[in-house]
Amino acid sequence: MAEKITLGICTSGSRLKLAAARGGHCSGLQKKVYNQERVLFTALRALLAKAGGGLRDVGMVCAARGPGRFTGIRISLTLAGALKALAGAEVYTATLFEILALQAADNPHFRAWAGKSGQAGGARLAALVHAFKDEYFCQLFRAGGRLKLPRPEGEPVWLKAEELAKMLAAQPGPLYVVADSEEAPEIYGLAPAAAVRAPGAISRIVPAYIIKTALACRNKTLKPLYLKPAKYEMENSQKAGS
Repeated sequence: MAEKITLGICTSGSRLKLAAARGGHCSGLQKKVYNQERVLFTALRALLAKAGGGLRDVGMVCAARGPGRFTGIRISLTLAGALKALAGAEVYTATLFEILALQAADNPHFRAWAGKSGQAGGARLAALVHAFKDEYFCQLFRAGGRLKLPRPEGEPVWLKAEELAKMLAAQPGPLYVVADSEEAPEIYGLAPAAAVRAPGAISRIVPAYIIKTALACRNKTLKPLYLKPAKYEMENSQKAGS
C-alpha cells in the first residue's frame, strides 16, 4: 500500500499556506488571497499532485488553529474535521505561536544566541502575531537548553500596540523575539531595543512547519484559538453587561 500524504494547512492570515509531505519529502505552497475558500481546492489539488496523490490519499491533516481571522481559522479546521470524519484521517493542530516558536528553536541563529545565555532551562522567547489594526497577539516561551520543544510561559495575550511594547520591555533578562512580519512588516518595532530579533527566513509561517509543529505537539483538538472575540460576541457581551 502506498504511503499516505500528510497535509498541512493554515488559513489564519491573509495568505493561504499549504504543505504536503510524503516519503520524506515536503512541498509547500502559499497564495495571498482574502477569500481563501475560493482557491483552496484548486491549490490543494495542485499541491497534492506534486506529492503523487489527491485528497483520497491524505492520511493525516495538520492544521493551524489560530489566532487570526474568525472565518479564516474555520476554513482549516472545517477541512481537517471533514477529512477526519469522511476519510478517517488523523488530525493534529498547532497555534501560530507554537509554529513560530519551533521555527525559532530549530534555527541556528536562535541556538547560537541561546547557547551564549547559558540557560539549561531554556532562553526566553516571545512569539508575536498581528491581530487587527494596532492590535497584536503574543505568547512567551522557554526554548533551547535541555528543552526538546519550546515550553509556553503562561497563556497568549491580545493587546494594543503600546500595551504590548510595554509588556515586552518589562520582561526580565535577555529576550528573543520571533514575529510574523510577512503579515505586519512593522511588527518588530514593538520589540525592546535590547531584544534579539529573528531572521527574515523564519519571520513568517513556513508551510513545512505547520506539519512539523503539529506532529511535535500531538494536540488533537479542533477548538479554534480566536483570542480576539468576533464582533457579534463583543456586542452581545456589551448588551449583557448593560
